[in-house]
Order: sequence, then structure tokens, then C-alpha cells
Amino acid sequence: MTKEEIQDALHSLGFKLADRGTYWQTNAIWRGGDNNTAIQIYKDTGVWIDYVDQAGYKPFQALVGKVLRTNDSNVLDRYTINESKTIDIFENIDRKDTIQVEKTYSKELLKGLLPHHKFYLDKGISHDTLSLYQCGLATAGKLNNRYVFPIFKFQDPNTIIGFTGRSMLWSKDNSNIPKWKHVGTKRNWVYPICLGEDFYQSIEDSETLYIVESVGDSLALTENGLKNHMVTFGLDLSSQQLMAIVAFNPQKIVIAMNNDESQVGMKASIKHFVSLLDFFDFERLYIVQPQQNDLSDMQKNKCFNDWANKQVNQEAQQRYILEYLRNSNNQRSFPKKANIGSKIEMLASHLNEDIFDG
Repeated sequence: MTKEEIQDALHSLGFKLADRGTYWQTNAIWRGGDNNTAIQIYKDTGVWIDYVDQAGYKPFQALVGKVLRTNDSNVLDRYTINESKTIDIFENIDRKDTIQVEKTYSKELLKGLLPHHKFYLDKGISHDTLSLYQCGLATAGKLNNRYVFPIFKFQDPNTIIGFTGRSMLWSKDNSNIPKWKHVGTKRNWVYPICLGEDFYQSIEDSETLYIVESVGDSLALTENGLKNHMVTFGLDLSSQQLMAIVAFNPQKIVIAMNNDESQVGMKASIKHFVSLLDFFDFERLYIVQPQQNDLSDMQKNKCFNDWANKQVNQEAQQRYILEYLRNSNNQRSFPKKANIGSKIEMLASHLNEDIFDG
């Protein structure tokens, strides 16, 4: 539906709309509400939210149903004739099944995601970048009120093997809601390289790979022309991701986990550094944390270039990692297969230090 069609439908339903630029505000006429700012309806998609009942974002069709007090599709279609009929695409996803076996999903499911991109547009991500990710808002099912990104099979951009969704209701004050929710076998995700040839080719052409923590970081990198990156979806590198990195054989690997107050991102960065030492020389590995919490924040605050152009003193960084590994408390966080003793020996030899110095 166009903005004009949405506006005409709302007027015919009896809404009195206050224009607020990208959205309208109005009252909840179906319950006789008199708060003229209770309902917010976005012009480009018809997506709406009721700030009184706080049930999250919903599709335009649900608003029509509220007013007319019906779920009859024949009635609703008069107002939402062009709206997708597959908006409940995630209703039947069985999370237990997706953990046990890798399932695949039809690309037709993506038609049920609403093109309601305000959340990421406000973060400085363009429509062009978002279109590459084939993402959108889910307003029903297990990923309801989440902005959803499909995950494709590595080197097969026509086969979906999972989804990840960012909650539109999460906030630091409402952190009981998981910020991200995954559907599928996460350890098999090689993202966003799985989206297509452009991402794959970017790594080969630049001979550089960035390793980041979340899809938000990925969007920031792509927005700035750096498609040569991989998302870990958390703090660990899976064996599938590690194998993909080795196969690409980049000459430069930049580990850019979050720069949080708890230093969890730095600890994860050092773990990645240690894991990659089994396959790559010291000179190829860099840790470059964002100056702010993450790359998404830096993009939103228009200081991404500050990070992208940051110079790293590799020797100083390697000495810091060596001292970190020498700490027996830190060593406990590594699995036995990490062979921390051998890594300490490698780093000390590389830096011309005695193994037990410090």
C-alpha cells in the first residue's frame, strides 16, 4: 500500500491523524481512548504501535482488525489488499528441531517481513545496505516484534538455514527481553559472506577480513564499503567460521569485538587471537576495538572513520596479550586444546623475551 492508500484507509475507519513527519499520531478509537498520542502509525508501511498497551509493533492489517473487530480476511482485504498474507511466517518454527538438525526455509518466507526500517535508518544505515541483507520487521510468531535477518547457507544464497532477530522492545531498562534471538544452527553460519558474491569477493580483493560481534556491526561495515567481514553472533568463533577464515587465507585479520565496560569484548578478542595463532603468523593479526561500545554506535554517531583509520602498534599489543596469558586466572578461561603454554612460548620468542618474564 502507498502512503496515500494507508491515509485514505485510516480516514475511512474514522481516525483523526496528527502529522508528525514520518508517522501519524492518533487515539485508540476502538476502545474510546482520548489520548491523541497513544497510537503511532508509520506512513511508509502502516506499521503501528500502541504505547498504552505496550504490545509492540504490529502490521496495518491488525489495526484494521482492531477497529472493525474482525479477523475475516475478506473484510480486511478491502483495506489491506496489497499486504502480505505470510506475516506469521515464524509461527511454526520449532526451535528444538533447528538446534538438532539444520533445517532449510523457503525464500518465500521473506515476503512476510515488513519493510519497516526506521530503527536502522536512524542508526545511519541506508536503504541500499538494508536491501542487501533482505531484512525486515516480523509482527507475529516466535520472532514477533523483532527486526529479522535471514541467514543463508554458505556459498548458496538461495537456501535459508536460519534467522536472527533484534528485539524492537529491548532496552537497558527492559533487559529481561533477549536483545537478539536466533533460529537455526548458529555454529554453521558464515555471515554475511553467505549473502552473495560481493561479500566473498571483497575479502579476496582486499586480502583483509574483519571479525565482529553482531549484525549491527556488520551493517556499519557494509555501509562504509567494507563487506569483507564475518559476524560471530556472540563471543565465540565456531569451527565452521574458523575453517572459512583459513580457507580465505587473508593477509590481514582485524578482530573488532565490542568495547564494553566489563572488558568481555577484549577478552573474547584475545581468545580469537589465540585461536588464529594456530593458522596465521603474528603479523597478520590485529585487535582494533571501537572507540565507542561497538561499530554500530560509531556509525550512528558519525565517527566510523575514526576507527577505520586507527593505527595499531602491533608489538605493544602482542606484549599486552602475552602478559594477559601469563596470568593464571586468565588461563582458566581457555579450553585445554588452546595450549596456552605453547602460545606463551611462541609470543615470548617472537618478542625476544624470556618465557617467564613479568
